[in-house]
Amino acid sequence: MKLRTLSVVCAFALMPVLATADNDRDNDNDSDNDVDIGQLFTGNNRVEQSDLANMTRDEIRLAGFRMFTNPFLKSDGYGDGNDSPPSPSAGGNHEGERGTLQNNGTFQRINGLDAQTCLECHSVISRRKVPMSFGIGGHGGVNNTVLGAGGGTQVDLQQADKNTNINGRVINPPFIFGAGGIELLANEMTIELQAQLAAAVPGETTPLSSKGISFGSVVTNAAGDIVENNVEGTFDLDPASPDFLVVAPFGRKGDQKSTRTFDTGALSFHFGMQVDEGIDEDLDGVVNEVTEGELSALSVFVATPQTPFAKKAKGEARRGQRIIADLGCTECHVPTMETNGKLLGFRSPEISQNPLANVHTTVDLTDKPMRFEENDDGGVTVELFADLKRHFMGSNLAEFNGDAMFTTMRLWGVADTAPYLHDGRALTITDAILEHGQDPASEAFDAVSNFRNASARDQAALLAFLDTLRSPNGTFNRLQKLAKRVAKKQGVK
Repeated sequence: MKLRTLSVVCAFALMPVLATADNDRDNDNDSDNDVDIGQLFTGNNRVEQSDLANMTRDEIRLAGFRMFTNPFLKSDGYGDGNDSPPSPSAGGNHEGERGTLQNNGTFQRINGLDAQTCLECHSVISRRKVPMSFGIGGHGGVNNTVLGAGGGTQVDLQQADKNTNINGRVINPPFIFGAGGIELLANEMTIELQAQLAAAVPGETTPLSSKGISFGSVVTNAAGDIVENNVEGTFDLDPASPDFLVVAPFGRKGDQKSTRTFDTGALSFHFGMQVDEGIDEDLDGVVNEVTEGELSALSVFVATPQTPFAKKAKGEARRGQRIIADLGCTECHVPTMETNGKLLGFRSPEISQNPLANVHTTVDLTDKPMRFEENDDGGVTVELFADLKRHFMGSNLAEFNGDAMFTTMRLWGVADTAPYLHDGRALTITDAILEHGQDPASEAFDAVSNFRNASARDQAALLAFLDTLRSPNGTFNRLQKLAKRVAKKQGVK
């Protein structure tokens, strides 16, 4: 494994977001550099899509930084309106009000309207030591787990005579670190799979694979129609869908193809902030809650933080690195993948099956603060420990609707990111491993059985290796310094 030289010093608390620092090793914390970025890119200085062409990459990242960290207010469009009954849907365009706790008109906590800022749920850098350390873009904990209502139970917290039982999904927030490398991998995999599908020979079985990962096969007829569909591992298996054979690496379910797609749903679900063009979709009296340009900037920021890293594996940890492969864990938790290029393109509008269309901004993933290592082919090495594929994980991990399909969770940073699994039920890595293999139908059953049958020493060695996979420190000093220059240009005091 290639090693990074990043520091894991994270002994700062979540003070004003602006007082935190980037990974550029510039530790100038002079208060003269502190700028309230909540005052940037507001009023007449909001970001439109057309503005991006005249902004530097870091100015775009700074605008996204503001979107990620600044609390949304009702005057910004936070929340839903009062002209429709509560929506049972999670995310998307929910027309009208969702119920709120004790009819307070602000937070529901269940089925969204549960935070003011992305940072509230993505703020824990490491739980390895006590006290835990905080930063920007980290994972969450049980206290800020997302509660998504669903199923057949109506959730209405405004009226005491309504059924308030909860039947839904619980999602443990992961960190955003390294997201750019993951998105580039997924884009390249989608392009390769689409090319294989287009080149299918009628009547013959066409295997579909990318980066060494199999996604099944198809058989087509002379007209190019799929007559035998054995595609697996992607979230949409319908050949008629525009999302067919699209690798979607984000979300615990592996159903979000890009940071932009993920951000669109998150803004709507958590805050009631709609990405619109002069339409009050949630009926709260506010239009243009999030502009296309602001969404673009947010997606660039989310895809360009620091990258998780590995400490050098020594002694038992080095032996554990071999054991994790011997047990079969790395069949899904693939240690590294290589991209063909190092430039990640951000798109608007997005065409699922063509990640090269409508690119408005490109970022070199070898630049600071991402610092992915360039490979021999001009791409980058992504040390993710995952395959970007959906797998069946067994009935014990199934959600309320019986859905037990999850994308392989990336293990980079695993040493710092307890609790584990999609709903945080596993408080230790050992618990997480064993949960994968309770159901013999789980695709991880054999690997987990091998772990169960391994000696105590071998199990400890494997855990020692996983303890070398660390989170970066979640700081953004470079953007903090840029904020001062932008504030001066915008006349912000």
